[in-house]
Amino acid sequence: MSNNQFQLPKPVEVHFQATNTDDPVTFLSAFAEDAVVIDAGKEYHGKAAIKEWSDLDYFSIHLRLEVTNAVLDAGELVVTAKSDGDYDKTGLPDPLYLDFHFTLDGDKITRLCNVLSSNSRAIPLPQSIAAFYHASDVYDDALLAGCFAADAVLADEGMEYHGPEAVSEHILEANRDAKVMTEITHCTEKNGETVVTATLSGNFERSPIPLDFHFSLEKGKIKALNIVLAGK
Repeated sequence: MSNNQFQLPKPVEVHFQATNTDDPVTFLSAFAEDAVVIDAGKEYHGKAAIKEWSDLDYFSIHLRLEVTNAVLDAGELVVTAKSDGDYDKTGLPDPLYLDFHFTLDGDKITRLCNVLSSNSRAIPLPQSIAAFYHASDVYDDALLAGCFAADAVLADEGMEYHGPEAVSEHILEANRDAKVMTEITHCTEKNGETVVTATLSGNFERSPIPLDFHFSLEKGKIKALNIVLAGK
């Protein structure tokens, strides 16, 4: 159920198999002693805290996860899975897709961050663009800045931002303030650019709104990004 189509590292495979078979002991064995889990904005440090978290948020609700995509970017393995279980689904997307960001050390999980997926349709994206959306989802400024070339330029709402740090700061500040959720709906190559269409929703006027992200890439990095209304 969990990973027939994907070759996942052993500890990641254990994470999903143990979840789907209600096996908390095997689940916990996949984590390093000093592992960190970030879920719903809260952090859980060490196996004792992870056990308490997983008993409540995984096993008490009989969480079931069907893997739909897996991509490696910037040292993380990001696995997208369709979620189901005995939990309150009020106000949640249906179906609900989650992104599981795994960092590994050998055969153990050292870090896991769970977030709502921006790419629930598993649309293939260039690595730096996939990393851009993953970093935006988890508010990781270092990972986001690392997606951009040193002389990168972002054009957004009539303003320009120059350099990885300024670009990252603007995007994450806007996303945090408006509690932005992103759903990627399409990706195409056009006039030498990669154009990603996504619907953004959150606490802002005109929500939800479809936007086109025009990416120009150079040597695996984002050289330029122009964000405009979809179809413009």
